[in-house]
Amino acid sequence: MAISPYFDEKQNKNFFKVRVVRKSTANPNIVVTKRAFGIESISEAQKIEKKLNLQAERELVENENKGCIWETLLEEWEQSALRGDIFSKELTAPTVQDYVFVIRTYTTEWLKLRVEEIDKAKAWVVLDKLEREVSVSRRKRLRTAIDAVFSWGFLSGRIKGTHQIPTEGYKSTRKVEEKLPEILTLTEIKTLLSYAKTVNHAWYPIWAMALMTGMRSGELYALEWDSVDFENKVIYVHRNWTNKTGFGSTKGRYWRAVPMSDELGTFLKEQKLIRGNEKSVMHRFNVWSKGYQAEILREFCVGSGITSVKFHTLRACFATQLIKDGVAPAVVMKIAGWKDLKTMQRYIRLAGIEVKGATDGLKLLPEAAVMGRVVNLFGNPNKE
Repeated sequence: MAISPYFDEKQNKNFFKVRVVRKSTANPNIVVTKRAFGIESISEAQKIEKKLNLQAERELVENENKGCIWETLLEEWEQSALRGDIFSKELTAPTVQDYVFVIRTYTTEWLKLRVEEIDKAKAWVVLDKLEREVSVSRRKRLRTAIDAVFSWGFLSGRIKGTHQIPTEGYKSTRKVEEKLPEILTLTEIKTLLSYAKTVNHAWYPIWAMALMTGMRSGELYALEWDSVDFENKVIYVHRNWTNKTGFGSTKGRYWRAVPMSDELGTFLKEQKLIRGNEKSVMHRFNVWSKGYQAEILREFCVGSGITSVKFHTLRACFATQLIKDGVAPAVVMKIAGWKDLKTMQRYIRLAGIEVKGATDGLKLLPEAAVMGRVVNLFGNPNKE
């Protein structure tokens, strides 16, 4: 019962006490308890019970609308994401763990705050601070992680009273100099492959495949002969490999088709003879599985006297050469599996097709006859 009698030995007198408990149906963790003691009559106890019921109900609603603590929300999101619940963005287990790690590392002061207390002011202070401390990619990772947790909180009903992600609208105040991306020229590409084949380098087939298909390192590692269609001259890319998760779907989580040129077809037939009954198209070196493909390529580039590039740059070389050859950027995006137009814009700029021929109409130097008279009068200025 909410009202119960008791005897107070100090006062040597009978009294009534009231206890009211209200539990949230939306969140079992929210419980409100109200008590009152020293009530002399049952009628007074009944009045106090009604009053406490109203207070408990009001406090219960307030607590429900307050949402939850950031640390609790993060823990619940992690469990939901690992289960693959409907309100969670589809993420791999390592990605979920990485999101939790960056959030706990860089938002430590938020952990005991209620979610509604985390506004733009607090979020932007954190992001501004990280401008001077961590890389651009790490900052982007943190923003993506925070956005994922807040989005889940809104959709699942765990966050109430606000529907604004605190990082929304943030713009970096730090001007970062854009560096020219590393790339190989056509001459350097031919030098790389020619020299690698001449010295019979073990990675020559892998580098050649990367340059002729634009496939990612993990996609090449996972490529098997059942995905190579010689009759229709196409390679189906639908598997990927990482040293964290092993074999799985591609980065974009969809399959794509890479057209097979005559040169690539001949190359693959040669590799088929060499590989024999092996399922994988490329030899899966142990150092490849450990992620050392970039170091191996850079070392070989230095020895070959060409620009030192990482393995992923071969994919950029593939895209740039296709664009220079007049292949539409949209087609290149389909072949290589890019969804982000920003990435493609970099390769368009590298290929120079946007500005190609723009200066052909400029004729500013003197005519040849005039230049001849200048040479006769003053001599050849370039002659030592």
